[in-house]
Amino acid sequence: MSVMDHELAQALEAAKAAHFDAHGAACDYAALGASPERARLAACLAALEGFDIRRAHIPSQMAFWINVFNAAVLRDASELRRAASVREVEAFFERSRLTVGAHGYSLDDIQHGLLRGNVAKQGRSRPPMASGDPRLEYVPILFDERAHFGLHSACTSSPPLRVFDGGKLDRELEAATADYVRRNVQVQSDGAVIVVPRLFRWFAADFGDEKGIVEFVVARIDDEAAVDAVDRRRGRVRVKYADYDWTLNARK
Repeated sequence: MSVMDHELAQALEAAKAAHFDAHGAACDYAALGASPERARLAACLAALEGFDIRRAHIPSQMAFWINVFNAAVLRDASELRRAASVREVEAFFERSRLTVGAHGYSLDDIQHGLLRGNVAKQGRSRPPMASGDPRLEYVPILFDERAHFGLHSACTSSPPLRVFDGGKLDRELEAATADYVRRNVQVQSDGAVIVVPRLFRWFAADFGDEKGIVEFVVARIDDEAAVDAVDRRRGRVRVKYADYDWTLNARK
């Protein structure tokens, strides 16, 4: 892990420890906004302007970009606290808000342009980066759909905040994914219906459409009776998508 990468991960860990609940699912954003932990995150992100990814020793660009995404969300969460509509929340992720090396990025650029291999986001027809965009050089070599469960969007339905280490990425992504599935997937009607988070609908193609979604979540359900009930259906399973709660995941 490069020095810059390590500093950013440590800053995220400090913010999580000081302001989030034990699970990383809810944050005291009022306290975070005026805290030394937020100032440390801001300093780490500002330092990325002079960071050359190509020359740094980074075990995993995916882990690096997930941590950058999560740090930017926390640094700028005061904007989300003021958001009055879902559209304003979406706009938060669309605005350019940080510079890494010579290039500016929005959170959508990181999520859809880099981590998803420059694929259009839900409701859009074009990818965030045009052909020939120099930022495409930083797309991780391998796509991993589990990255969706590492990105913290500060919404109630968001995966909890986690911090990733490039040397342990596979294990950490699997832990994040399994935890989110177990907490948010329900098997109903004796295995005939599986209720999954709405992000599976938004990114269905990333999981191989509905058949792939069923296989993906069933592999991570720790209720053997529920898994057996789904298996007995021999593929005759209906997928339902839960509503997404866009409200800020503020600690009560």
